[in-house]
Amino acid sequence: MFLALALAAACPAGQLTPEQAREDLELAISAAEAGLPDIYWRQRPEDWARRKAVARAEAAKATNEEELFRALSPLLRGIGEGHLSVARSEGMNCRYRESARLFPLDLFWGEYNPSVIAGYGEAADIPPGTELRWLNGASDHDMVSEMMTVSPHDGDIRTGVMRDREGRGYAVARWWLRGNEPDYLVELKLPDGKMMTRRLKPVPVSARPAPPADPDPVATLSWVNADTAYLYVPTFSNKRYRAAGADYRKTIQAIFEQLAAHGAKKLILDLRDNGGGSEPNESILFSYLVEEPFQKYASVRSRPNKLRVTSLSGKVFEQEIYDADELKTVAAAPNGDLLRTNAPPEGLMTRWEKASPVYKGQLAVLAGGYTFSGGAELASMLRATNRGLFVGEEVGGTHGGNTSGYKWEITLPNSGMEIGIPLLAFRFTWKESPENHGLWPQCLVPPRIGEVRVTKDAAYDVALRALDKGWTVSASPGC
Repeated sequence: MFLALALAAACPAGQLTPEQAREDLELAISAAEAGLPDIYWRQRPEDWARRKAVARAEAAKATNEEELFRALSPLLRGIGEGHLSVARSEGMNCRYRESARLFPLDLFWGEYNPSVIAGYGEAADIPPGTELRWLNGASDHDMVSEMMTVSPHDGDIRTGVMRDREGRGYAVARWWLRGNEPDYLVELKLPDGKMMTRRLKPVPVSARPAPPADPDPVATLSWVNADTAYLYVPTFSNKRYRAAGADYRKTIQAIFEQLAAHGAKKLILDLRDNGGGSEPNESILFSYLVEEPFQKYASVRSRPNKLRVTSLSGKVFEQEIYDADELKTVAAAPNGDLLRTNAPPEGLMTRWEKASPVYKGQLAVLAGGYTFSGGAELASMLRATNRGLFVGEEVGGTHGGNTSGYKWEITLPNSGMEIGIPLLAFRFTWKESPENHGLWPQCLVPPRIGEVRVTKDAAYDVALRALDKGWTVSASPGC
């Protein structure tokens, strides 16, 4: 008991005055407005103005960092740029670990009501597969909408938040929004169909097991049969490849040499865990699937190179977007913004060089809510070139482009929270329809609770059957 008290006392109190909260909020607003190339790409001016008014009213009542976060996060998340980050302070994370009392169910977010994965404390007897019909009167739609205010997401896409917040994710998001609650009234539908209303008690963070380690980041190839291969590409991050003692380019080259050597005729490409990574790795993989390079970006835009904002107390925050060499790759637009020129080594193209060997057989692509950033970009490039049958759910990254690349990272002076403003707007050459949404599959097969990737996965089975039927772009996929 004394050790627990000592640990709790080690966490800073995190108190703020309304003036300090206001300074941090206004600094975040100024940085977003100064750094984002188009703050109204995914939102309307009137919505930004409305959310600013709400956030300012909430910040005026804030007395600690958590209350400021509850004002700041919905404001910035509502911009609809999933690469915009809001990192909580070390003190906030410390207090969460030591004092948070969480909703006691881990959830799987499917097409309809979330399903229970596991229960803790008094809720440990709730069987997996039980549907959570409502929580304190809120529906699953309401719960996802609330999660979006503290979760990164592109545009109006909900699937990315649903995947990111699986397992313990909902309980964590709910705590950051509401703090400790005395209990939770839930309506449950048990696996046998029986309905139950029950009041659940919260549990401490320590009641849940530690989250699993990240899977191996290196792409892998396996064979379904003599003609068909399965390629799993979980990331485009060079950093993660280096940590695993591997090289991305060499890995992909070796995989496609193996496909060519075996004479593969059918390929399933799994991007469902690919949240992006390092530019231009998505284009490198694309070049092994589509022989001819093509222009993917209509524009790559940033604000003028030198950014500067000043806090209410006079603190100056500055950022340069490009170094001297990189400035040679951009040109000024009439309004002073900078536009990338279409010249090697990057420009606006998929690639300037052709890869070899190029796989030209049938292709099925598995993608979903966690397919984000470079993963979503690859999916959109393949769809734009009619390369492959898409199976899964709505992709987590918007189909028309994103704001990402370099970030302006600012530590808010009073709360210690860090915001990261993405500085490059990548707009694709194809139309985004519907606006503010991700690529939709031709074969809609949302994930289901209890599925194990590949061996017991419905999307994989649909893709394999379609390839076996000789699916082509010009023919109906026959999902």
